[in-house]
Amino acid sequence: MKKLLKNPLLPLLLAACICVIFGVFMSGDPFPAKEIYGYKPLVCINDRVYGEIGIVAKSPPEGFSLVGTVKEKVSSFDPMVERNFAANMLDVGTEIFTSEDHPDEIYIKLEESKYSKYIHHVEEDSD
Repeated sequence: MKKLLKNPLLPLLLAACICVIFGVFMSGDPFPAKEIYGYKPLVCINDRVYGEIGIVAKSPPEGFSLVGTVKEKVSSFDPMVERNFAANMLDVGTEIFTSEDHPDEIYIKLEESKYSKYIHHVEEDSD
């Protein structure tokens, strides 16, 4: 056993294996195609899926108006459904703001003077 531990290649081989494993886990897409779930808050509006990007504002930008509220909360452990006003982590009744000038982003009212920005998720082609 001591002979094995004194081999200078063993620690290098072990370090290389750890780096490869770490790299595989860290290279995942936050919006994996066809199986969007369990990663971040998602909401479907007008047959488009939007995902939270972590930007919080005091109000939606000028030109954004209330389009409706979340009508259905689905499990974040199942694939995201593409039904209008469905969300995986937002409560039913949560207000949603959109803009015709910015169709690829929406704002979700979290509480008074606190709105979260979501962007449109473009699904990768499976060709």
